[in-house]
Amino acid sequence: MKLAPPLGIFGGTFDPIHNGHIFPVLEGAEKANIKKVALMPCYIPSHKDPATASSEDRLRMVELICDEYPLFYPDSRDINRGKPTFSIDSLSEIRAAMPTTPLCFFIGTDSLQNLFTWHNWPTLFSLCHFVVCERQEESITDLKSYSDKSLPLHTPQLQALLNKRQIFNPIELHNSLAGHIYVANTQRLIVSSSKIRQQLANNQSVDDFLPPKILDYIQQHKLYQPSDDFC
Repeated sequence: MKLAPPLGIFGGTFDPIHNGHIFPVLEGAEKANIKKVALMPCYIPSHKDPATASSEDRLRMVELICDEYPLFYPDSRDINRGKPTFSIDSLSEIRAAMPTTPLCFFIGTDSLQNLFTWHNWPTLFSLCHFVVCERQEESITDLKSYSDKSLPLHTPQLQALLNKRQIFNPIELHNSLAGHIYVANTQRLIVSSSKIRQQLANNQSVDDFLPPKILDYIQQHKLYQPSDDFC
């Protein structure tokens, strides 16, 4: 069976989408030679608090990023579903529609550590590969040599998973449909959506964290405004 070029998939609340989402995935996709990445905003994520901005606003912000970066395209299937969803639901749909396309699911180090709490997580490896990027203060620099048990990322379960699934040559993502973990070791960006929302609510600058188009959209639509009860 001849395989199609791999497709990247990056899901999240994107409340709002920010540089810490965008640039690690851009770098990880370049390292893995992945030419297209679907940005998939969640409707109501099963593992987080409800989003602050509406689904429509979060999707529109994602579309603005896709207009700016040709790597990305918007995938609204989670929002269109209109109900709480799991990653496996969308990955199963995409796999059914693209049976010969390797699927590369982009996650941060924090998600890698929490992978064992995901709904039906073992089945995910029959549907996709994982591409791991730096996220916030977590470091994946030492994942290749995972023998130091003092590392904050270290757990026996994660070590066993990496021993079984981790690859070091990204070409392997192109040569099979699913099942691998590739650590992209991208540049670390310390930024979070919750911090951005808090700073916006406090009338503090977020210019360093958001693309200008996203900040303009937030200001035009009066998102994440200071509370009326704030004195």
